[in-house]
Amino acid sequence: MPEPEGILHNRAVVFRVVLFGTYILTSAIAILLLISFSVGNHPYALARFGICVAALLYIAVAHVLLHKNYHQVVAYMLLLFYMLLATGIVWSWGINTPLGVLIFGLVVVLAGILLTARHAFAAVLFAGSILSGVQLLMMAHLHMPDTSWTSTESSFGDICAYSIVFGMLALVSGLYNREVERSFTKAAQAETALLKQRATLELQVEKRTAQLRQSQLEEMQQMYKVAELGQVGVVLLHDLANYMTALTLEIDDLKGKQHSKTIKRAKRITKYLAAIVASTRDRLNGNPQQKEFNVIQKIGEVVAFLRLKAEKTDTSIDWQPPARSWKCSGDPEGLGQVIAILIKNAIEASTSQPASASKVHRVSVVLRRDAKHTTIRIADWGKGMTSEERKDLFKPFRSTKGTGMGIGLYIARQTIEIQFGGTLEVDPLSDHTEFIIKLPRVHG
Repeated sequence: MPEPEGILHNRAVVFRVVLFGTYILTSAIAILLLISFSVGNHPYALARFGICVAALLYIAVAHVLLHKNYHQVVAYMLLLFYMLLATGIVWSWGINTPLGVLIFGLVVVLAGILLTARHAFAAVLFAGSILSGVQLLMMAHLHMPDTSWTSTESSFGDICAYSIVFGMLALVSGLYNREVERSFTKAAQAETALLKQRATLELQVEKRTAQLRQSQLEEMQQMYKVAELGQVGVVLLHDLANYMTALTLEIDDLKGKQHSKTIKRAKRITKYLAAIVASTRDRLNGNPQQKEFNVIQKIGEVVAFLRLKAEKTDTSIDWQPPARSWKCSGDPEGLGQVIAILIKNAIEASTSQPASASKVHRVSVVLRRDAKHTTIRIADWGKGMTSEERKDLFKPFRSTKGTGMGIGLYIARQTIEIQFGGTLEVDPLSDHTEFIIKLPRVHG
């Protein structure tokens, strides 16, 4: 698993600081040795100066490798450099030399920071082995470092103390490095998750925006169709009014010659259509008829108007009007149009399938009311509707009939909601098709 970018950045900073410090330290030693050779003419100074020059070249190579992102190679080079430096110091002046012990400690800390905790403990093992080796050589009188600077002889007890200190440094640096890695790993994971969530959110927003645009486009197209239909309706209304006048005159002429139920029914239908034309003209002129009327009477007129259509299709309309007069406020012709649309659709749905013992051609119209609403239920037991058809039921220009315009139920809901402040829905719990109209109740 690649290391998080934050850890690599921190290690790069540590590398630069250590390399810069090493440059300064090596350069200072080289200058002091050069001065010592020039002033004191010490022969050993020249050799040591050469070693410093070689060390500077070694560090320069490490610096070049660092720029090429060979971090692990540079880490091993730095650890080797300081391990050799500390070894040279304790070899020359004994294992109790403070500078040598400090540099061994520095090697342990750097191993934990630049590499891992295991490398830090490995550095402790190497440092302890070097100190033990120098001490054994001293005890065997095979090597005698310059200990004139101290009056205390070294022992294995000193090595044990140094090893314990080095071990503590390795533990602390290793634990710290592990916690830093864990923190950066969690931060990187959180950032990755956030970026994924952001990308997902952007896709969702784009998808939702496209859906909204498509929906708006469809609504605009529907509005254009409704506007075009309105223009056609105005022309049709004008022609219908002219023909209604002519038809009324013809019926009046027939009335004097022959009396029959057919003529009476035609007269009643003509009167009903004339009322619809007048109501529609008032609405187009911005003067809708808002008044209180008897909703029972209005439903009865519509049922009487459509009963002949029902009889010709062997469909019965069950309508049992309440005995009392129930008032409703709004445009009576508008409500009549809505009820006519629903009953006509119910008749056509009932006759779309043959009658049987379980399914009869029947349309039910029921009127109920409570403290807040007057409710009209119009039901049929025809072919029914699918869930997809129910979803698009009140959308304009969506029809399940081959010859339908798909505008009737849309107009019906608009009329109930806008003119009456009520609702028009399909009962989702019914096992047959049942439309429910709820109107605000008028008390009185």
